[in-house]
Amino acid sequence: MENKLWQCPLKVERGTYNEMPESWLGATVNYYVGASTYEEALTKVVQVLQSVGMVFVDLVDGKVMQLDPESWWEGYVMANYPEYSDYFPSQDQVFNVVSEGLVFHGPFAGWGHD
Repeated sequence: MENKLWQCPLKVERGTYNEMPESWLGATVNYYVGASTYEEALTKVVQVLQSVGMVFVDLVDGKVMQLDPESWWEGYVMANYPEYSDYFPSQDQVFNVVSEGLVFHGPFAGWGHD
């Protein structure tokens, strides 16, 4: 089965992940995955989170979205995150993410103590 590009908007908690600022209890973050199904994409993401010590809490809005890798740069990155464009893989790199079944994440939006 051929891989597709999936966006997994997640709510995560810090756990033992020391790359997250000390003042944050958790964050929302989009993970992007090359996988054949959304179930496979979500499974890969949870494994990545666990491997770095983060705790998966929930899917934001309860859904994984399929993105069109052909319109990745102009239709997604520049339309939604122009100020963070240096953070995302290029149009060419995203094709590799899909074909190789890779996982990467966008910027984290953290929250701290009440």
